Amino acid sequence: MKALSRLTAVTAAVVLALTGCTGGMTDDQKRKRDAYDAAMKAVGGFPDEAVKQNPTELANARRKLIADSDPNRLSYIYLLSMDGKVIAHFVAKGKVSSADSQMLPDYEHKDLCGTGACYETVNASGDDMTYGNREPGIFFFTPENMLVTWSGDYLQFDRPMKIRTPISLVAEVG
Repeated sequence: MKALSRLTAVTAAVVLALTGCTGGMTDDQKRKRDAYDAAMKAVGGFPDEAVKQNPTELANARRKLIADSDPNRLSYIYLLSMDGKVIAHFVAKGKVSSADSQMLPDYEHKDLCGTGACYETVNASGDDMTYGNREPGIFFFTPENMLVTWSGDYLQFDRPMKIRTPISLVAEVG
């Protein structure tokens, strides 16, 4: 057991030495810490123990993540015009996703000179292997597996809502 503890201590010392961790803060890190401390002081510090014990924001985020992770979840999506009128509505099956999301990292480390000595962080290609901005907005699939993309405002509910204004975008069937 002592040998394992000694090995752990030696490994930690080597990692600290190789990563250049000196324990000191840079001027930028000190400015950021001071700005954080000033902000905490301005709002009266961290909330009381009751909030620490039951952080509702974390609970809400967890509930949303669980709901969003259900592939069979049905949501009711109302697409809004620029003046706030409902112009279309859909049932979405699964998660409503950001059209700007991608599965691969946005950046990659590349050896730009080919010698193994000059790595730089560069923009990576998107999931479709192209470069540039991805499209804005959201996308989702209907229960019939129709893909819907939208780049405007929308409302999402877990149950249907009554619409009291005429809907202007209607799909022709047939």
